[in-house]
Amino acid sequence: KNLNFKYFNSDEYIFENLNLNIQKGKHTVITGANGSGKSTLLGIISQIYYPEKGKIDIFTNKIGYVGVTPLIIDGTLRENLLYGNFDKSISDQELLNILNTFNLFKNEDYDLEFEISNRTLSSGQMQKISFMRALLANTELLLLDEPTSNLDAKTRDMIFNILKDQNITIINSTHNHQEFEYDEHIKIEYEDEQRLFVNLT
Repeated sequence: KNLNFKYFNSDEYIFENLNLNIQKGKHTVITGANGSGKSTLLGIISQIYYPEKGKIDIFTNKIGYVGVTPLIIDGTLRENLLYGNFDKSISDQELLNILNTFNLFKNEDYDLEFEISNRTLSSGQMQKISFMRALLANTELLLLDEPTSNLDAKTRDMIFNILKDQNITIINSTHNHQEFEYDEHIKIEYEDEQRLFVNLT
């Protein structure tokens, strides 16, 4: 609501007097050219960035994020799935169930003590782990920033079919909105050096 935002030590406002409403329970895709502010908007919604002026109303603090390059630590499968979720009581059976649902390693019995790193996993497997973490955290608002750039079409469709069965609000920043089934489409356009939000739904 009436939001102004610019980066520290910058004279250029990314957003000025921005008013935007994103519906709870929907999958909203946000498109726009590089530098249009898609990732910045996700940062503001997640409150990583703070506006100079204006107000943000969010229905939940259970916010998950999946980006292009997920963080994978040198550690066990269990440690990686629980990363960020250590304060939650998550059973080994829940971890095994979600590994099977996402088919992380094809046709394998999972060993939660199996050591992994970003050098032993494919980019698609790392992306899957990031989605699994978000679901294990009982995320209610899922922010996606080019989340499927490392996934083939079959894996992408599998993940979004899993998400469909969850009661999650999704805000999806992407260059390829045609790859998704979505409810709302917001495009960020430039006009006279101002960013305009156009609802294309």
